Amino acid sequence: MTAAPVSRRHRAGKALRNVPAWIYIVLSAAIVLPPVAWILSTSLKPEADTIQFPPEWIPSPVTFDAFTGLFTSTNIRFFVNSLIYAGGSIVLALIICIPAAYVATRHHSRRMETLMTGILVLSMVPAIVVFIALYSMFVKTAFINTYPMLIVVYTAIICGQTILFLRNFIENIPVEIEEAAAIDGCSRFQILWRIVLPLIRPGIAAIAIFIFVFVWNDFLVGTVLATTEDMKTVQNGIVRYVTTGFGNFWALFSAFVIVAFIPVLAIFAAFQRWFIAGLTSGGVKG
Repeated sequence: MTAAPVSRRHRAGKALRNVPAWIYIVLSAAIVLPPVAWILSTSLKPEADTIQFPPEWIPSPVTFDAFTGLFTSTNIRFFVNSLIYAGGSIVLALIICIPAAYVATRHHSRRMETLMTGILVLSMVPAIVVFIALYSMFVKTAFINTYPMLIVVYTAIICGQTILFLRNFIENIPVEIEEAAAIDGCSRFQILWRIVLPLIRPGIAAIAIFIFVFVWNDFLVGTVLATTEDMKTVQNGIVRYVTTGFGNFWALFSAFVIVAFIPVLAIFAAFQRWFIAGLTSGGVKG
């Protein structure tokens, strides 16, 4: 038996194994892409053409009036607020969770395992359960409707998952590397800064993207804890368009949705390599 037929059979078998994956990809694309394409098409139409029947997929003429009207009639504060909340939550969560995950990984004890189990259980509790208590607490202080308050709340919600996620990466770093650094005179902080952080950069990038997407897409926190219009988020702005009469202007509404989607797409495109590496690797191999 020659090598050529064996190679062809191997490729054919591999192609057959990939058939279910390709079917899933095609079905997912068929479900997800048409609504996105329709929203993009609507955002590029004149307002009068958005309600015509039969509808047209390709706008004619193409106009950017909806995007121009969006930035002249909409409170741009929605986008600025969401960027501040997302950026602040990423920074604060990483400052808290990286040292916490390191300590939780290297400090082996029954109490630590109990604490990690408690964090896992609490991370499964819906955030809405504590919102009434949070609102009652913050409304009595000067922190209501402030950026620090919302950033702290978002960070508190995501800290549990972040610690558990980063802990998996740190566990895969051989302890011998840290022991060698300690023999050379490195402190715990130097070990964390010079050895651990560079090795878990893919994990940090992946969790930072997750945090950004979570905060950017969140609707509940902004609805309950941001009681003034100038502190609302992008998702609150989208709902505002539907409930205050702007929902009749479908081109303007579609433009808002497209602009709200761009930061998430840009973040993923810019850090795609780190994101995929963070999901497929776990620190040091071997």
